[in-house]
Amino acid sequence: MNEDLKLVYQFILEKLQISPNAKIEWSYPIPVGERELLIDLAIEYRDTITLVEIKPRINEDTIYRVYALSHLINKQVVDKRDIRLVCAGKSLKYSTQELAARLGVETLLIPPKLYHYLSSIVTASEGRAPFEHSKASPSRLTSEKAWKIVCSLLTDKPPNILSVSKKTGVSYGWTNNIIHKLEDSGIITVDYDLRIKDMDKLFNVVSWERALEGLLLETINTNFSTATRCINEVALNLNRLGIDYAFTAHSSAVSYGSSIMREDTAYLYLPNPSDREAIRSFSERGAGGCRLKVYVPERDIMKSSTMFNGIRIVDLCQNILDLAGLGMDGRIAAKDLVNKSGK
Repeated sequence: MNEDLKLVYQFILEKLQISPNAKIEWSYPIPVGERELLIDLAIEYRDTITLVEIKPRINEDTIYRVYALSHLINKQVVDKRDIRLVCAGKSLKYSTQELAARLGVETLLIPPKLYHYLSSIVTASEGRAPFEHSKASPSRLTSEKAWKIVCSLLTDKPPNILSVSKKTGVSYGWTNNIIHKLEDSGIITVDYDLRIKDMDKLFNVVSWERALEGLLLETINTNFSTATRCINEVALNLNRLGIDYAFTAHSSAVSYGSSIMREDTAYLYLPNPSDREAIRSFSERGAGGCRLKVYVPERDIMKSSTMFNGIRIVDLCQNILDLAGLGMDGRIAAKDLVNKSGK
């Protein structure tokens, strides 16, 4: 979706006096018997669903179409919510003003510069068969873009969807989709501001979608008496060898202020599996010391990693994600890290 579409959505929401946290869906399907009719835009907020039909020029046909839809909608589909009808376009035919008022249909003019961003998708929707409907499935919450949005909610406490989009650099459409997926799952509230209301449920989803053990390359037994000693020596050697690495989970959370540390295990990302031979030099047969768990990342963790006291660690968002993917023990540490970073 074009990044500039968020400007159009922002304009429409402001003109209709609807909260910027409203749920927006393009090509909204309305069941009519065994078929589906499509309305260009549906905006859901609290007890009202606003249906917006978009045309270059608003005329009588557009007004009648939107009005007819309000009588065709199965009331169970909209859960007894109030229905608001809007026709939007670049221009308005003079004779339609009285008709729109009589039928209870609002009209909204979109400035040409903004309407330009809608042109391609409006044209595409007009070219579809009348009852054709395809809808992209929502992204997994642990995908890279989705997790940027989730992490912003956890650590930045943003007031609305637009601010999340600007903060993360993720398009408004994607951000809106993920925010309302979280809302529908009962994980966040969007009434007056964006707030995580069930962190346990969120981290349960993370653990199910992206268990960190699924990325495990191997586990090495060492003679280091503590994870702290293991981390310091492994980092020293990998730095000198010029090998890419980054510590994660409990091994890096302490650098971000977490008070929870595991001294029996160290957690390390090794982007290039062929570098495992350098790690194996720390292996001791029958050793009873710290375990070194080595993972291969499925995304670029090096670009956002940072050095802390000579040790390379993943960024804060990746750290929370990895902890949440470690099961119950990791989720406790993830919550602690979120609470520390939010202060």
